[in-house]
Amino acid sequence: MQALVSIATERLRLEPFDLADIGAEYLGWLNDSVVTRFSNQRFRTHTVESARRYVASFSESGNVFLAIRMADTGRMIGTLTAYVTEWHRTADMGLMIGDRTCWGCGYGLEAWSALMRHLFDARALRKVTGGTVRPNLGMQRIMERSGMHLEAVRVRQEIIEGMEEDVLYFARFAAR
Repeated sequence: MQALVSIATERLRLEPFDLADIGAEYLGWLNDSVVTRFSNQRFRTHTVESARRYVASFSESGNVFLAIRMADTGRMIGTLTAYVTEWHRTADMGLMIGDRTCWGCGYGLEAWSALMRHLFDARALRKVTGGTVRPNLGMQRIMERSGMHLEAVRVRQEIIEGMEEDVLYFARFAAR
């Protein structure tokens, strides 16, 4: 079973992603070349069935797949993941703000920081990581502003729009 997590912030509710969340809007985000510009999701065509398989992959895994919702309306604007390795007390996080009208409003940082706090506090993890490609300045800012530090660079690892790009890996340790 997916680790059930519900987190409230000032403007957002982070709730377990449910099969009922798979709809035209969510699939539209996954198939939007602007939304997935820096994600390897851009190489796939997403369907209801592929999304169902992805949601099922969290079952009994201990990993977290959350819908990011506006606190006032409940409208879903994106998703968060955390792939947890209990043996090492680490997690690798991922974020998608799919609703482009919400870009640049601080929702990504708010959601990212809230889940990271939860992983450190409620799950007693010692380290959280995340990665992005060098041209994804928005995601770099989210990780830096959430207290993460650049840990590693895989030079010229991916090709984006015909250009070889570095993948940047960020990390933060729990406070001792």
